[in-house]
Amino acid sequence: MADNDNLDAYLQSLPDKITEQLLDVLREQAFRLSDAQREALRGLEQSPESGALEASCTVAKGESELEYLVQAGGDMTTKEVREGSGVEYDYALAFEFGTSRQPARPFFFNTYNAMRDDMQQAIDDAVNEVLDND
Repeated sequence: MADNDNLDAYLQSLPDKITEQLLDVLREQAFRLSDAQREALRGLEQSPESGALEASCTVAKGESELEYLVQAGGDMTTKEVREGSGVEYDYALAFEFGTSRQPARPFFFNTYNAMRDDMQQAIDDAVNEVLDND
């Protein structure tokens, strides 16, 4: 009976222990990705838009304590398509995907894809550290 109580206590403690371990790791990985995306932008051909676009690369807290949003664009990079048109466009999208007049200069998703396995490994290592130490 005592073994069942110990196992139950151990299993009930795991979510809190894993959450505590993941808080720093997820934050660290989000900022690592955002920094790499800014670095990718610096490596692209410079244009007047790239300064604001680089500055728009940020990390925001998500809805849960374990969620971080790595983002680029938004208010800092949204402007009218043509002056007086009243139609807004986020030119971060033009950088990433290109337009009919501008080739794509991807910096966001390709950086994520290049880093995805390493980020997942860091998360896996954090979880395994909790499981191995108990």
